Amino acid sequence: MSAPVNLVSFREFARLDGCSDKLVRNAVKAGKLSVTADNRIDAALAGTGWRQQNRRAAEGADRGADPPSVSALSAPEADLSAGSVQIDNFIADFLSGRMLSRADAERVKENGAAAKNLLAAMQEAGDVIDIGVAEAILFDQAREFRDAWMNWPARVGPMIAAELGIAPDPVVEALIKHVQQQLDDLGDPASAFEED
Repeated sequence: MSAPVNLVSFREFARLDGCSDKLVRNAVKAGKLSVTADNRIDAALAGTGWRQQNRRAAEGADRGADPPSVSALSAPEADLSAGSVQIDNFIADFLSGRMLSRADAERVKENGAAAKNLLAAMQEAGDVIDIGVAEAILFDQAREFRDAWMNWPARVGPMIAAELGIAPDPVVEALIKHVQQQLDDLGDPASAFEED
């Protein structure tokens, strides 16, 4: 058997595998993980399911991490060996039963928590607002514009009629007709946030 290529400490191995270093030490004591004379472990064993024998085999039970080769084959767009995960297809892969290794799942979980905290901080600082608030503001503004245009013919029609020297009622009616047509052509103020 050839010598391990990448030897790491118990703590680093636990970080790579997404577990506690106490669990790693217990596995070494129980002979489930082999170590070198200077108490180092081959990093390639991280994520290989070495904890599987500690788990119950009941249906739906957590059976530990899949070997990297299985994960890489079942999720070709994820480079799991390099420790990076493509989020684009994460949910679809998960729903179809293709799971990440425990270490990559922990990484996704931590990045998700960090993103959630960052978004909350940005919202608190006023850099982003809730979509419902934005839609309500845009709707109210569109309604104000529509109401202003609907009132415009009655306000300016008599002035235009006076300048032309004609009766105001036909001018106001003509303006109302054209303003309503323009508003109909523009359509309802649909939110740009709605999906097609």
